[in-house]
Amino acid sequence: MQTPGNDALPILLEGDARLRQGAAPIESAGVESSRSFDRCAATLSAFRKQHGFGRAISAVQIGIPLRLIAIDLGAGPFAVINPQVLWRSEETFELWDDCFSVPDKIVKVRRHRSISLEYRDERFRPRRWERLPPELSELLQHEIDHLDGVLMTNHALPGDSVRPSSERAQLIDAARATRRLSLARIREAAQVIDPVFLHSPQMLAEPLSEKLRCSLTLKVENNNPVGSFKGRGADFYLGRVTGDRPLVCASAGNFGLALAYASRKRKVPLIVFAARTASTFKVERMRALGAEVRLAGDDFDASKAIAREMAAASGALWVEDGAASEISEGAGSIAVELLDGGAAFDDLLVPLGGGALLNGIARWVKAASPATRVIGVQARGAPAMAESFHTGRSVSHARVQTIADGIAVRAPIPEALEDMRGVVDDVLLVDDASLLEAMKLLHSHAGLAVEPSGAVGIAALLEANDSFAGRSVATVITGGNLSPAQAREWLSPEVQS
Repeated sequence: MQTPGNDALPILLEGDARLRQGAAPIESAGVESSRSFDRCAATLSAFRKQHGFGRAISAVQIGIPLRLIAIDLGAGPFAVINPQVLWRSEETFELWDDCFSVPDKIVKVRRHRSISLEYRDERFRPRRWERLPPELSELLQHEIDHLDGVLMTNHALPGDSVRPSSERAQLIDAARATRRLSLARIREAAQVIDPVFLHSPQMLAEPLSEKLRCSLTLKVENNNPVGSFKGRGADFYLGRVTGDRPLVCASAGNFGLALAYASRKRKVPLIVFAARTASTFKVERMRALGAEVRLAGDDFDASKAIAREMAAASGALWVEDGAASEISEGAGSIAVELLDGGAAFDDLLVPLGGGALLNGIARWVKAASPATRVIGVQARGAPAMAESFHTGRSVSHARVQTIADGIAVRAPIPEALEDMRGVVDDVLLVDDASLLEAMKLLHSHAGLAVEPSGAVGIAALLEANDSFAGRSVATVITGGNLSPAQAREWLSPEVQS
C-alpha cells in the first residue's frame, strides 16, 4: 500500500468493520466536507503514483463515514457528494472488477450498463449526470456500493469469478478502451501554446442570457492574430513536429490562416489548397501571412483531395485538420480554460466541422466535468458529421449548401468520428436563417462580429430553446473573419433588443 503523506490516509482493507458500516449524508458545504475531499483526493493521487492506476475512491475506504467519492479521470480530481441513482438501464453486462480495499483479488461482477444520478459537487452545487457510459457507470456503481457498506466480493458471480490481482492487466486493462487524444498533451498545450492564443475572453453574457432564457457563458476566440480558435491547434502541432519539410494543407480559410501564422514564426514553407469558391478575404489574408495558396476544386473536400495527392507526390508533410491529434489537443486547451475557474456548466455547445475543436474540448470536459453535456452543432446544409454520429457509420454527401463555410464538410474524417465516441453527447443541426439571427444577436447584444460557423451555438439555443431553458450553458465563439461586405450584408440591420 502507499505510504501516507500530506493529506493521504491509509486505505482500509477487506475485513475492517468500518467498510461495512455505510456512510452518512453530508448536510452542507463546510470545512469537514472540504477536508474530507482533500484527503480522498490525496490518497487517490498517492495510490495512482505508486501503482499506475486508480480512478476513484470513496471516503469510507479511508475511514471517513461520509457519502463522498473522489474521482480522477485524468484531468484532476472532482467530488461526487451524496450521489443518488435516479435511473438504471435494464441492460446489464459482466466485467472484471478491482478494488483498493481488496488488493489481492479481481472479481467478475454484473453491473447495469448505464445509470443516471444526482449529486453535489465540491462546492455543494447540485449536478445531474445523465446516462453514464458503461466504463463510468460500473465505476460509480462500485463506489456507491462502498458508501452502502458493500464490497465487490458481495457481487461475485457463480463459477470461477475470483482471480488473483496478478491477472489484472490481462483481464481489466486489456478490456478498457484507449483514446487517441491525450489528456496530458491537452494540459501541456494549455501551457506551451503561443500566449497570443491563450486565455481568450470568457464572459457571462447577461443580455443574451435573458433573451435566450439560460445562463450563457461565451468563450470568445476571435481576438487574436488569425481571428479564430485555429491558432491553438496549429501552434501546438508545429511545436511538436520536427524537420524542415514543406507543409501542405487544405482549408476553407481559418485553419490555413492559423497554419500560415505558425509556419511563418518557424520559417517553415506552407502550401494551402482552397476551393475556387473560398472567401477572397481569407485567401488574401493567408497570402499576406506568407502561405502559398492554390485554388483548386469546387468545394473544401474536393480541394482537400487534390492537396493530399500533391503532398504524397512531392514528399511534403500533409497536415489534416481533424486527423492530426495535436491539432485537436491544442483546441482542447479551450476546455482547460473554460473549467479552470471551477465553473459548472450543464451544457457546452461547440461548432462541429471536421471535429478537431469538438473532440479536443469533449476529451477534456468528459474527464474534468463529465456531468456537462457536450453537444456539437453543425449547419443543416452540411450534415455529414451529424449523420455519421447518429447512425454510427460514415455518411458523406455529394455537395453542401450553407453560409457557414468554416464547418461545411462533405466527407467525415474517420479519426474524428472515432474520437467523438463516448465523449460527445449529441449533435444538433441548425438552419442558415438561425445562423444569421445568431450573428445579429451576438453583434447587437455582445458587441461581437462573428462569422457564421462561430455562431452555431447561439443558433442552437434559438432553435431548441426549451431544451436549454433555465440551464447553465457555454458556447465557443470560434471566429470572426468576416469581409467588410459580409459584415454589411449579415450584421445589418441589427436585431432590436
